[in-house]
Amino acid sequence: MKRVVFFLTVLAAISGSITAQERYITRGAEEGELYMSVHWYCDYGFWGDTVYDAILHITENGKKVAINHSVESRPPDSGIADSLPMQIYHVIADATPGVLYNVDWCYDTEVYPYTRLWFSDDYGKSWEMRDKNIGQNRYYVSNFEGLMYRGGEWNGISKSSDYANTWTLLHEKGYISRSEPYFKECELFGISGSYPTDPWSLYYTNDCFDTYTVIPIGEEYVYGKIGGWAPNVFRGGLPGEMYVTSGFPNNVFKVSFSADTGYNFRIVYQRDGYRDFMSDRKAGDFYIVSQRTIATEQPWGWYTRVCIEHYTDYGETLAGTDCHDLTRDGVVTAVEEMEEANGHIIIYPNPIERELRVASYELQMDEIAIWDIMGRKVLLQKAENRKQNELDISHLPVGMYFVQLITDRGVITRKVVKK
Repeated sequence: MKRVVFFLTVLAAISGSITAQERYITRGAEEGELYMSVHWYCDYGFWGDTVYDAILHITENGKKVAINHSVESRPPDSGIADSLPMQIYHVIADATPGVLYNVDWCYDTEVYPYTRLWFSDDYGKSWEMRDKNIGQNRYYVSNFEGLMYRGGEWNGISKSSDYANTWTLLHEKGYISRSEPYFKECELFGISGSYPTDPWSLYYTNDCFDTYTVIPIGEEYVYGKIGGWAPNVFRGGLPGEMYVTSGFPNNVFKVSFSADTGYNFRIVYQRDGYRDFMSDRKAGDFYIVSQRTIATEQPWGWYTRVCIEHYTDYGETLAGTDCHDLTRDGVVTAVEEMEEANGHIIIYPNPIERELRVASYELQMDEIAIWDIMGRKVLLQKAENRKQNELDISHLPVGMYFVQLITDRGVITRKVVKK
């Protein structure tokens, strides 16, 4: 263990070795409550396909799901940083009932990337923009009502205590990434590293990063970035509790738990295939969430099925698994649990620069298609073999895309980002 006094110098090295924290699922203010952003459904059309995104309000530990907001997916456009409607992307919630935030990004006329923060106080049904900054900014909600933190490469580190209406600058330089606020104000922890050159460690601060402590993590709990997914860290239900998620070779996903602020861990969940994870406000409870797309013929397209596994007793008990079909008419239908094909697909790297690799060791892939966010098919390739296929996407513009796989178990769709 070591204590670092000069935060700005050392944190710059940390932030350069890790990628941005992106969460599509967040705990709500109440026990058993989650919010989630999903690709809801897609209609295939003659002049192009239309994809819709939605914000889900999940209650009763996954037993009930409601679609609280929906928008048509659109790419980041140039020249409309202020006029572009909100895009559903990265949802976060604080300890206030009904309060939800959404982070999206766009460009201005000079092609500078902007990060925007949106605010809702009615469970995600209506929204207003609360913050906009140049560059890639990260927002982190705390365990308090209205308290959150913002970190950006160009904007330093700031704190807001009034639901992002006003901000107080804490550090002019410095950048927080892959962090999570804890149980006290100015208390945060995060995870950093870059396998295999820089061993993964936890960092912890109780003074808003004026100083912080570094705690190494064993390789049995954190490996590195697998299939585009980097390790992540979440707070538990009690002070001192935290969870770490990580991918491992051979498509293994693990969740580890610590009750002493990261000094000792134990594995509480392990399964093939990456899943979304979120801890509950109730001590010992957490959720494993997975998605798959269901192809339809009338109308031609697909919709999303979401399955939520609820674990209690720190992973000792699977309390229940609930699956829900998000049909086009906005009716959420509960369905029986099914084995999902998504866990057998690996798509990497993500974000992508030139070459995308798609691998499966259990599914027979027939075709691989890439669609842009406007629903246009920009690449179609026959799958060459059962295990791995390589796609050259260097000619595609920067932005978000959907990789659609035609397999012997159905259609699978994943989201990727070209940088």
